[in-house]
Amino acid sequence: MPQHSEAPSGAWRLLRSTLVPACVHPPSRARVAAVAAPVLALAAALGCGSSDLPPTYGNYIPSQGSGGDGGSIPGFSFGANPRVPMCSLGPEGGVCACADEPLVIDAPNLYFVLDRSGSMAEMNKWTNVQIALQNLVVALGPRANVGAAVFPNPSEDQCAPGVEVFRTQPGDRPAGALGATEAALITVLSRISASGGTPTAATLSALLGTVSSLAGKTYVILATDGGPNCNAAARCTVDLCTFNIENDTGCPPGGPTNCCADPNGGAFACLDQEPTIDAVRAIAAAGIPVYVVGVPGSAPYASLLDDLAMAGGTARGSEPQYYAIDSADQSALQAALSGIAAKITGTCTLALGNAPPDPGLVNVFFDEHPVPQSGPDGWTLDGTTVTITGASCQKILDGDVLDVRIVAGCPTVTY
Repeated sequence: MPQHSEAPSGAWRLLRSTLVPACVHPPSRARVAAVAAPVLALAAALGCGSSDLPPTYGNYIPSQGSGGDGGSIPGFSFGANPRVPMCSLGPEGGVCACADEPLVIDAPNLYFVLDRSGSMAEMNKWTNVQIALQNLVVALGPRANVGAAVFPNPSEDQCAPGVEVFRTQPGDRPAGALGATEAALITVLSRISASGGTPTAATLSALLGTVSSLAGKTYVILATDGGPNCNAAARCTVDLCTFNIENDTGCPPGGPTNCCADPNGGAFACLDQEPTIDAVRAIAAAGIPVYVVGVPGSAPYASLLDDLAMAGGTARGSEPQYYAIDSADQSALQAALSGIAAKITGTCTLALGNAPPDPGLVNVFFDEHPVPQSGPDGWTLDGTTVTITGASCQKILDGDVLDVRIVAGCPTVTY
């Protein structure tokens, strides 16, 4: 196999440096630190005033009621008291009492399987995945239970099957405010860096028992930026060699050199195609749909990701069948995750635990803003049922709004 003078591209950058040391220079410590710094800063802020911190990673369950009392992160709210929406709805803009009306929710389990391979350190992809996930979980609040696994395993070698790092648990009440569960998720993920290969098939197979044992309806969301590999038993022609597919230095697409034929671990870079499809199909056969998100860098594997979405029972109905993210901008990833969450949790009919004593003192809030009750895009209240209509309903179904709350105590905004 030819010697390379520069680091190759793709999810194999760090893994390949381990298998073929003469071929590649791994990313510098400074570069990795620069990528990790923003998320580590989040963990530092969350640690203020709390001794209930998780280890480097692992199945962390926060103490209910815990939470920092200092520091701030844009988009998040800290403190022991839950944040209430805009309550300046009294006469002439005066403040009035308001409180969330508890919803009757059969919360689904959203189980995230996250690629933390070496290439996820590029373009802040690993950081963006974490921030997008955090924002999503805060917005959903109690309407979803959330769990997470990462691959490869942070404590083992570069190709070790992934492992659960956050046991599935309920989101915090109220929606839109950072609580113990979301804070713990942020801290756990921020302490895991991007490194290694992409053992997708082995990870999904290992997690089948975990996700199948969860009570209630479960959905797996797989987010990856590259082709699955890390199968030591794999053998492949040049068209299925990830080195060649990604146009690695000295490994042009189509050859003539098959860079996966290298005896020093080249087989690990073969596209682990069929085993990954089989692993997704096995999860779907257990009644658990698998959504597939292609992070920037995954485009060369679009056909396989389409196959995974179809095997997982979540094909979008048009190309691409999976959720393709073409931009490294964090908002693009946020929109894709919100769209998936809307398909799972989105409803325009909300059931209250109790009928409000005064229907004239009830409001519906979207992302902290009241929705006028009147008109085709308003809402109705019938006993314990709130029905959101028209364009307002469509915003929920499209994932444009995730933080939906029913609040009592202020005069209803009608127009």
